[in-house]
Amino acid sequence: MKTLTLIIFLLLLSIVARTQPKVKWDENYSFDKCNNFKIEFYAKNNELMRTDICMTFYQSGGENMLFRSVSQSGNVNETLVDKKYEIGLQMYSVGTSNAMYNAGGYKYPAYEDLKRLDIEPTTETKQIAGYTCKKFTYTFKKIFGEVWITDGIELSNDLGVFRACKMAAKHNTLSQPGFVMEMTTEDSGGGKTLMTTVSLQENEKYELSLADKNISVAINKVNYYLFP
Repeated sequence: MKTLTLIIFLLLLSIVARTQPKVKWDENYSFDKCNNFKIEFYAKNNELMRTDICMTFYQSGGENMLFRSVSQSGNVNETLVDKKYEIGLQMYSVGTSNAMYNAGGYKYPAYEDLKRLDIEPTTETKQIAGYTCKKFTYTFKKIFGEVWITDGIELSNDLGVFRACKMAAKHNTLSQPGFVMEMTTEDSGGGKTLMTTVSLQENEKYELSLADKNISVAINKVNYYLFP
């Protein structure tokens, strides 16, 4: 009886191992392009509380991306998106003894399941990082703000401030085409977040090595837009 129980247990383990999604990544990644952004956090009365720096590293000859966020206190978090293996790898407190690494698969939402933020055009324009941008406005529940978009550059918003500053996790896409250069969110309490593009398509090399890292793995796949 014990032998039969053991055989059944081993069979179940085998089935689970085959049906669970495989999470793989390369030991080394190289990037040669960088877009730079900043996020300013304001309290009511327009008091600046802190400024964080964000970067998106990407490959001129590939599809992988790495998002890097540096808080005003110096804490560094990174998220790697590997398009070949369809995984996101989140790295916290990078460069310290407390660094943590977690990898998990992602899936693209169906077109009808995309979260779209409806934005309304205005007649206002301004220059941001050398590009002419048009102003749009939006209201989402108790949040409202501005979106400044340019048609002067052919880049995916995956590589822009919209994704780097985590807005894509709430609103996967926008109702209007173009590349987002700046975005604000405000609430009724007077708090405001200003996300601005500083520079685009900089020639900057960045190397990521994962060879000696202890990386935990999540079993379930999540929405592609939840990274970073």
